[in-house]
Amino acid sequence: MILALGLLFGACKKDEKDVREDYIGTYKVTEKEVGFQDVTYNMSITKSTANKNDIVITGLFGVPAIAAIAQINDNSFNIPQQTYDDYGYNGYGRKNGINISISIQLTKTGYAPSNLTLDCVKL
Repeated sequence: MILALGLLFGACKKDEKDVREDYIGTYKVTEKEVGFQDVTYNMSITKSTANKNDIVITGLFGVPAIAAIAQINDNSFNIPQQTYDDYGYNGYGRKNGINISISIQLTKTGYAPSNLTLDCVKL
């Protein structure tokens, strides 16, 4: 009887889906900024090995050396303030089907902030 109850409750345990799976892949990015011509490049998203709720966005701004950390919350994510060389950036993104839209503020001391929109199409 105890074995039967254990099997019953074990079978009812819901498998937890890793929400990061929906983001993993390579994307063609169209980066838009008011007053400037659109820029296109590829970036990739992988799972963070440091935190089970984070993803790593590699190639942000078309710079292969940038590996931005983003914190997933179901269909959206937050990019906390990070730096690369003299630049700071932060933002947020939202999943739209298999594609992603990202809004980022890019800053550099002595310059006005730039507000960028990234339309990311999964390849």
